[in-house]
Amino acid sequence: MTYMFLSFCAIALHAQPWFCTEAGTELLYTRYYVEDGSVKWNHAMNILESAMDGQDSSLTVTYSSYIRTADGKGLENMEAPAVMTAVVSRTGDVTLDIAASMVSVLRGILWDKVRITAEGGLTRLPSEMAIGDRLPDAAGKVKALGMTMDVSVSERMVIGTDTITTPAGTFDCVIVSEHKVEKGMTRNRVTTAWTWYARGVGMVRHDTYDKNMVRETTEVLERIIR
Repeated sequence: MTYMFLSFCAIALHAQPWFCTEAGTELLYTRYYVEDGSVKWNHAMNILESAMDGQDSSLTVTYSSYIRTADGKGLENMEAPAVMTAVVSRTGDVTLDIAASMVSVLRGILWDKVRITAEGGLTRLPSEMAIGDRLPDAAGKVKALGMTMDVSVSERMVIGTDTITTPAGTFDCVIVSEHKVEKGMTRNRVTTAWTWYARGVGMVRHDTYDKNMVRETTEVLERIIR
């Protein structure tokens, strides 16, 4: 892979975030197993609403995420998309809440009356990133049905820039590597991920590696519908 410096663009005096903020946009992804190229799942992300805060000019983006396995069923028997939010500052920094996102996913799996609590979990994707930058770690915890799930994301680093082509088009990207540990609720997993982000779009490609740094899956942006 050949890395190259990326010329950052800006809109309306503010840097465009590494996330899609255009309401009504649908991003369609497919995740493949590297070993044989078979499909693990199809992922639809819909930008539902973008609302500006009049006090600090930040933007709250409400979006849904729905994953179907290769046989067309919702992942983990999810019956409806998980609805989540991202906050984009006026300078283009993106803040996501991984704990709240886990709660939204669990709501789609468990019945509504189950009490689910969450704490921590804020992760940030700065607007301005350069190769070698270390990004803030994140840790979140979710409790439901007497069980606890802990998720930590560490060793987050900008490892390069790249121009890549997927079925959705050609994108100038920044590449972020991070180490993820999930414990609890019958899910104990240690992975490393490389994610390609494009300005105004968000994730374009996402590769996962096992604890021995063997690449397991790759998820690519297949289509953008506006």
